[in-house]
Amino acid sequence: MHTGKRYSLWEFLAWTRRDIYLLFAIGTIPTLIYMVVGWHWIAIPWVPIALVGTAAAFIIGFKNTQTYNRLWEARQIWGAIVNTSRTWGIVSRDFVNADRHTQETFMLRHCAWLTALRYQLREQRNWENWDKPHFKEYRKNYSVPEWETALEEELRQYLP
Repeated sequence: MHTGKRYSLWEFLAWTRRDIYLLFAIGTIPTLIYMVVGWHWIAIPWVPIALVGTAAAFIIGFKNTQTYNRLWEARQIWGAIVNTSRTWGIVSRDFVNADRHTQETFMLRHCAWLTALRYQLREQRNWENWDKPHFKEYRKNYSVPEWETALEEELRQYLP
């Protein structure tokens, strides 16, 4: 997952160069066959191309809408977790009639839960492209703390 504000052109080209090579070959081979070999029967009329292009535009539009909706839903859930965490901090500090140690224990356990949630959200999923060579190559450029440290080590600082 890229969490920066934007992709640079070089990041984009490095990430997609294999697809660019494949699409360049797919586009070049029929063109060369048409121009050099003289197989003019390979030409396709514009009507089917326009129909397929329109259908592809609709499909991509629907997928973009679904992606945006999922992103917005995740943002709402994350916002709810942040707001509830703030409320939990206020409640555990101001409304619990106990000593300071008990209040700190409540907050540390909540921080442990947030850490466990963070680790769970960074787990590898079956539908992601972890095994693709372009991902392995791109992954060399950044580090994810949740992949470098075990959950148990992180939880030790919050739980006795």
